[in-house]
Formats: sequence, structure tokens, C-alpha cells
Amino acid sequence: MLASRRHRLRHFLWHAVRGAWNNPLLTAEVRQLIRNKGWAPPNDRAPFGADGKLILDNFAGEDFLYMHRQMIREVNDLLAQEGEPSLDAWPAMPRPGENPDFAVPAAWAYADPNQSAADNAQMTASLQRLKSDAYADNPIGIWETFYTSPNNLRRLSLGALGNLLEMTIHNSFHMRWASQPFGYMPSPNLEDVNAIDPQWDSVEYDYLGDTYSSHVNPFFWYLHGWADACIDKWTAANGVGDIQWTGTWTGKLEAGWSLGQPEALTAKVREEAMTGHHQSDADLRDMEEIVQRLGSCKVIRNFYDLLLQP
Repeated sequence: MLASRRHRLRHFLWHAVRGAWNNPLLTAEVRQLIRNKGWAPPNDRAPFGADGKLILDNFAGEDFLYMHRQMIREVNDLLAQEGEPSLDAWPAMPRPGENPDFAVPAAWAYADPNQSAADNAQMTASLQRLKSDAYADNPIGIWETFYTSPNNLRRLSLGALGNLLEMTIHNSFHMRWASQPFGYMPSPNLEDVNAIDPQWDSVEYDYLGDTYSSHVNPFFWYLHGWADACIDKWTAANGVGDIQWTGTWTGKLEAGWSLGQPEALTAKVREEAMTGHHQSDADLRDMEEIVQRLGSCKVIRNFYDLLLQP
């Protein structure tokens, strides 16, 4: 189910749209096309402003936490249908040498044909640092202490917590626990790309550094389970009972999630994945068109792109 094209596009596009929404490179024409197809974030809500700075008070961080909480619920519903136990979550970030099941995969030398030699060298060096034992203490250990401290959580809104989590420990541990992919999906930031090649729908493509594939990887659910538990730590620290969510954007196709009822959607996606028959071909075409148009503006970013930053 998770490797189905519909599910991959859903996750990829949700991240791509909100990440690019205030980017000055995103043209008014493409922004309007996204609106017309029902994929615009509510109230133009995005984690970054046009100046590239992180916004902490617009509920975009709630969107991040809410959407992934619904993903977890969706998978747990399917596991229950199969008589399987619910997803496990890391109670804490795994320490080096602590558990061989959660060992950090080795770094590799980047040779992405879509990047320059200098960029590949920079990414290789950054990846080696990110996967080092020292990185587990600084910055991961520091971040983890900050995000689990009741005193700190009382100083943050839920939206601020979500945006800070996503852009620090979340993005880093996606790459820390990533294994070398069997290939790099060509960046959609190319004007001649019409659609993502179906070869990347193979269940073997589970690279944690790409939002098209990261949720197919088992590590995704351990680390997002840890992030999801931070919501409960926040509610406990702030004496909140039922959360009155403001940020509940999960994308056009997931209206059921906004009602907290992903079970019917799970059944639909599962049927499509098992039979190969897509009931919403128009929605798939819309998603692919948006990916192409975002690519023409060169605004799509994935976790591994962050390694290029100095």
C-alpha cells in the first residue's frame, strides 16, 4: 500500500507544495494551477516565508504533526485488519552501539548524476559527519533533550514545536538512518520531466532521503513514532486534554483525515495497490501535473538537499 503510486505521490506532493509555497521562484501561474486543483495549503500556510526564514506562529507546524499522526493511524488500521500489532516507536533516539537492529547504516560516496562533482563531495562529507557517533551527542542529543523537556515545551506553541522538530532533528534523522539507495530518482527540478518514472514505484525504492520513498522504509515509522510522542509530551506539559487542532492540512485527496477517519481511505488505497486499478485516475494525473510544474520552477527539495547547505 505504501509503495503504491498514489500513496507515494500523496506524501511527496504534500511536502513539496508546502515547502515551496512561499518560494519566490514559484510563479503566480503555477501557484494558481495548484489552487485550481485543490492542493493549496489553507490560508497560504507554509513553514517558510518568502525570505526563507522559518515561521513559528502560522500553524504550519501543526500541519506537519497532524498529517503524520494520521499516516500512523492509517497504517495501524491496516495492521489491525491483518491481525498484526500496531507500529512500534522509538522511546528515545537510539544510541551508537545500543541496539544492532537500529544501527546507523554506513555513509557512502555520493555520485548523483544530477549534481556537480563539488556538490557530491560536499554531500559526502556532510553525510559522514551526520552519521558519526559524535553527531548522536551533538546535535541530536541536545535537540532530543530540548524537545522532551516540559519546561521548554511550556514555552512553545504546538505549531512552533512542529516546525522546529521538522527542520532540525526530523530532517537529520531521515538522513542519519538512510541507507545508500539503489539509484537516485532524477530530481523533478528539470523542465523536461513529464512524470516520475514508474520504476521508482518499486517496493525496493525505500530511500529515507526522498519524500517519494521515505515512508516505504521501516525506519520511517520508528522515527515518526518518536516525533508523534512529542505531541503527547507537549499536551502533558501544557495541561491540554483534547487538542483543538488548527493545522489539519493533509492534501486534497485526504478529506477523511481532516475528520480523523482514515480507515475508509486505507481500504481504498489498499484496493488500488492490490488490484492495480486506480479509482481516481484524474487525481493521479493532477498530482503528476503539479509535480511537473513545481519542477519547472525548480523549487522541489528533499531531505538530502539540506546536506548541500554550508
